Amino acid sequence: MSFKSGAQNKINNEIKQFYTVISFGEKVDFGTMDTSITWTITNAKNNINTTLQGNEINTYVFQEPGEYDINFQENKKHDDDCIHLMFPERFRIKVTPVKLSFDFSKIAFSGKIERGRNYSNLIISVPVTITSKDNSITKLPAPGISVSGVGVAFTTVPAEKEIILNNKIQLLKYKLSGIVDKETYLMFDFYDFNNQVQTYNLSQIIK
Repeated sequence: MSFKSGAQNKINNEIKQFYTVISFGEKVDFGTMDTSITWTITNAKNNINTTLQGNEINTYVFQEPGEYDINFQENKKHDDDCIHLMFPERFRIKVTPVKLSFDFSKIAFSGKIERGRNYSNLIISVPVTITSKDNSITKLPAPGISVSGVGVAFTTVPAEKEIILNNKIQLLKYKLSGIVDKETYLMFDFYDFNNQVQTYNLSQIIK
């Protein structure tokens, strides 16, 4: 067994280490847990102190933004040589006050992507819903996107560097440049404000 690595996230121009960063109202799936495991979730600022057993951690909803201390305790002895726990005894989860979800059913491309064609400014548009806890955030830097596939050499940038939150469905646009030189399927990784990925797979093969 080995520790799961945390995700590095740039917060207020500082690099802080968290196990993961999620949005308010979300859960974290830690996988299947033995009932001998005890979790303690603490957020002193919001007066949260919760104790859970085993898989109960997977259904816990982090409702309030902030930084949560998670204590992991395995209450059974190991008879083998395994001396590593599944998780660190103590780690942190950051919960942000903004949530972003993409509506990939309405994704649109300004042109057809074809093999061997050099693109300089193809536009990808996708509707998004952005929710801010108690309307505490009014604008944010636009998150990025990456494209992968065999023989793919694309660069992508948001069409607008900043997003103004308006509590309505908004249309995010990305500029795509580059070329596909092999027959392939394309996978688009859209990042949210927590640097977590929501993936869209283009159904047709590029040929």
